[in-house]
Amino acid sequence: MDIKNFLDDVCNEIKYKPVKKSIREELEQHIQDIKEDYIIKGMQEEKAEQKAIEQMGQAKDIGKRLNKVHKPKLDWGLLIPIIILVIYGVFIAICKQNSGNTILKDTFIDMVTGLVIGVVIYFIDYRKIKKYSNLFYLIASLLIFLPAIGMFTSTTNGVKYFRIAGYTFNTAIIAVPLFIISFAGFLTDFNKKNKIDINMLHLKVTIYKDLVKTIVFSIFSLLLIMTIPSMVNGMILGIVYLIIATLYIIKTSPKKVRTLLKMYGTMGILVVGAMVYIGIQPYHFERLVVSFHPELDPEGLGYTGMLQKEVLQKAKLIGEADTEIIKSNQFIIPKESNFTFIYLIGKAGIIPAIILIIAVILIAIKIIINSKLMKDSYGKVIVLGLGTLYILQSIMSILMNINLGIQLNINLPFVSLGGAYFVVNAISIAFILSIYRRKEGGKEYEQTSQ
Repeated sequence: MDIKNFLDDVCNEIKYKPVKKSIREELEQHIQDIKEDYIIKGMQEEKAEQKAIEQMGQAKDIGKRLNKVHKPKLDWGLLIPIIILVIYGVFIAICKQNSGNTILKDTFIDMVTGLVIGVVIYFIDYRKIKKYSNLFYLIASLLIFLPAIGMFTSTTNGVKYFRIAGYTFNTAIIAVPLFIISFAGFLTDFNKKNKIDINMLHLKVTIYKDLVKTIVFSIFSLLLIMTIPSMVNGMILGIVYLIIATLYIIKTSPKKVRTLLKMYGTMGILVVGAMVYIGIQPYHFERLVVSFHPELDPEGLGYTGMLQKEVLQKAKLIGEADTEIIKSNQFIIPKESNFTFIYLIGKAGIIPAIILIIAVILIAIKIIINSKLMKDSYGKVIVLGLGTLYILQSIMSILMNINLGIQLNINLPFVSLGGAYFVVNAISIAFILSIYRRKEGGKEYEQTSQ
């Protein structure tokens, strides 16, 4: 048996195709090294090759062992705490269910829809969607643009919602993850050869087309989000872009410090501008202050904060808080709720709420670990982006609910009730699980697809 037939027999036992090439190359190199050792000792080449192959062992046995090692795995470490959060969401739905609403039924439909779509996403090779980055960006832009011009629109409290077939949702819920996925494609497709050299005043200026495209599209997406208006989603998307770009620059740029200084300098100017804008708007500034000190305006902007404060003060370790806010259901939690966490504290107690926080932290840690395990840069950026989105939403929602954060229109992933929001979160996690499932074949795919 020659080396080629030996490697063919090994690879025939490996079911996961993306890792076959890298395993084949590694085994071939190992056999060649052994063969060279035998030749150095005076053995003829043909005999040395046979001896090296024999030393490796039975091809089928090796293939079966490698197949077991490289078999795609479901990330239970991430999935289990997510299931815990979903259980909390079901508990909230049960608590809010009464004869006059269909919250429990709607929650069940949302869960089934998210599960079905999530399973489909899980088995799709995420790397094949990279070429559709422009399309994802266009779809996200249209989702925001159409309601902005009055098409498929339903307006509530000045916010424009997308409405179709009797279903209404905030377009930012879907647009933000789509922008992140498209951004991952733009960033990892960056090619230094795709450039224009311009001579200006005896100076040579190089313009990288892919870099300009990524920057322009990113800024435009933020401006689109702000037209909804949705300051919180714009802020979160901006932070996600910044974190992804920072880590990507640290890993790939030969001039890391200078590049980062330019990026953060630009962002600093934008942040200062935003702070000045908030400062000259009395309503925004007052809302910011009252979020942390609701007693300054207990009957106005601080009303919700005062309710939250009372629930926290009278919450039990386990069980329902001794307050009429919870008992009489005055603390109204709508279907798409921003106040699920404080409602949970009032309804179930402090210990169940702490368990929820632990589950949130475990998910965040697992996502960070997964991003470091990714060999494919595209998959790594998607995990970082969607993971950062989840982490920011969770932190901001929990802090807001206990008067340690700004009162914003933001939900707690997988726990807050809301159709499109739950489904989009399920799809985002399915993407992360799909990428983890294929983490072994990343480098090979990148090399063969270029």
